[in-house]
Amino acid sequence: MPPRVKLISLNVEGSQHLDLVLPFLEREMPDIATIQELNEEDIPRFSKALGGSSYLYGPMARQLRDGVSAVFGIGIFSRLSMRKKNIFYYHGGPESIPDSDFDKPETYSMTNRALAICDAEKEGVAFRIVTTHFTWSPEGQPTELQREDMRKVLWTLDASGEFVLTGDFNAPRGGEIFNTFAGHYKDNVPASYTTSIDGTLHRAGQLPYMVDGLFSTPGYTVSDVEMVSGLSDHCALRAMIGKTN
Repeated sequence: MPPRVKLISLNVEGSQHLDLVLPFLEREMPDIATIQELNEEDIPRFSKALGGSSYLYGPMARQLRDGVSAVFGIGIFSRLSMRKKNIFYYHGGPESIPDSDFDKPETYSMTNRALAICDAEKEGVAFRIVTTHFTWSPEGQPTELQREDMRKVLWTLDASGEFVLTGDFNAPRGGEIFNTFAGHYKDNVPASYTTSIDGTLHRAGQLPYMVDGLFSTPGYTVSDVEMVSGLSDHCALRAMIGKTN
């Protein structure tokens, strides 16, 4: 039987919910975990929780939250052998880490934005996994900045072969930006899920936004997709990833 990998994607909201997130990852022990809003200082704890996983990390900004400053970004952790690890910035770059104040929404998009891409190998088969934390906009409405960044992302991905794309897209399903991604790649999150915001943990309460995505190109199969709540201000996406050939 061809190999499949277990994948979990989750926006962890910095260090706010590690008492929930880390035990969950230890129980689930996915082959690959894609993490958004990951504080750089927490990387060793995530790696340990995932059995000493290798990782790829792209810093986005230095965020001030409740008086505490920390660098956050996107990461991929893999218990499998990682190949061809790359960070592609479509806004900014690692040489400059901008400030972003969590209590000032107008600064949410004053961050570096990137695609983290790696090949993880299982039983001689390489699985290309991508994650991003896409450009924020007020109340989920499309902006010219999102459109510009989307064009850059699609251009980069078009040159990346076959892949599975995960992340927090900061744009609700059914809207222009999310639907553009869904027009290029298969949206694997069941239609029965209408929001990926966990209202019990999100500071704004329950919001009707399905903003977390799990997309794939035709070379991949994505099955057993489930959303898991009670972990962070976003729900986790859990799935099994295979290849079509």
